[in-house]
Amino acid sequence: MNVLLTGAGGIAGRFIAEALFDEGYRVFGLSRHPEKAVQNAPGLKKITWVQGDVLDVLSLEEAVKGMDFLVHAAGMVSFQPSDRHQLMKVNAEGTANVVNACLREGSIKKLIHISSVGCLSPSKPMPSEVDERQGFNPDKNTSDYAMSKYAAEMEVCRAVEEGLDALILNPSIILAPGRKNESSAALIHYALKPRIFCPSGWINYVDARDLATVCKSLLRLPQGKGQRLVVSGGCLSYRDFFSAIAEKKGFRKPVFETGPVLTGIAWRAAWLLSAITRKKPLLTRYTANSASKRFIYKGIAFGEIMGEFSFRPLEETLNWVIDKKS
Repeated sequence: MNVLLTGAGGIAGRFIAEALFDEGYRVFGLSRHPEKAVQNAPGLKKITWVQGDVLDVLSLEEAVKGMDFLVHAAGMVSFQPSDRHQLMKVNAEGTANVVNACLREGSIKKLIHISSVGCLSPSKPMPSEVDERQGFNPDKNTSDYAMSKYAAEMEVCRAVEEGLDALILNPSIILAPGRKNESSAALIHYALKPRIFCPSGWINYVDARDLATVCKSLLRLPQGKGQRLVVSGGCLSYRDFFSAIAEKKGFRKPVFETGPVLTGIAWRAAWLLSAITRKKPLLTRYTANSASKRFIYKGIAFGEIMGEFSFRPLEETLNWVIDKKS
C-alpha cells in the first residue's frame, strides 16, 4: 500500500513515517526541498520523496496519483500576528488543495488530517474537561493559528460530504526531540534551562510516537469517517512539567507561577525584544493566554474507536526527549 505523507520532515511527520515503514507501507513524502528534509531528519532517507507543495495544485495532483492513503501532516505553526495571511494560505488553502486532489484522483481509501486541540475552543464559562463534542468559539484571545487550523478542518468536513473517507486528529502539545525553533520542540528547549517562573496553567501532551501509532492504526480501521479524535496522553500543571525536567537535569525547580499581571508584562517584554532582535519570541499574547488555561482534553470518540489505547507515561517521554537533546 502506498501512502502519501505531507509534512514528513515535521515534528509529527517524521515519526508517522517511521511507524508506517514498520507496518510495511511504502511512504512517499511531499516536500518542496527533499534534500533539506533529509538533512533535518536523517532517518527519513527511506522515504520516496516527491517534489511538490500543498499550494502547488499541479504538483499535488501528480503526487496523489497511485496512492492508497494520504496523511496530511503539513502545516504552518506561528503565533505572530504578522503571519496571519500566510497561516490561512498554508493551513486552510493548502488543506483545500489536498482534499480536492484526493477527490479528483479517486483512489484514496482514507485521508487522515493532523489538526490541533487549538480547534476545540471552549465556551464561557470555561469547562474543566474538553472533548470532541466541543465546538469552536473564537474570541479576542483566539490565535490566527487556531483560526487557520479550524478553517482547514472545515475543508476536510466538506470533502467528507463529497464522498471522501477522511477523519481529523486533534493532538495536544506534541512532545518530541526537535530544533529549538520547531513548533512544540521550542517548549522543551525552553524548559531545559533553569527557570524561576513558570506558567500557571496546565499542559496537555502526547508523545509523537504515540500519535504516529494512532495514525498508523487508523489507516487499517474502517471506523471514523468524518470524525474528529482528540489524541492526548495526559495532563499536568506547567509547574510539575518544568519541575520534572529540572529534576532529571539536576537543576533548581521553578519557584513562582506567573499570574495575569506578570504574564502580561512578560509577553509584552518578549514582543519588545523581538522587535529589536528580529527574532520570533516563544511567548506571545496567544501562547501566554493558552499557558494560563486549566482544563483537560479528553478523547471520548477516540476511546470508542481505539479502545484501551496505552499512551506512554510522561517519564518515558521526557527521558527520550532529554536523551536526544544531550
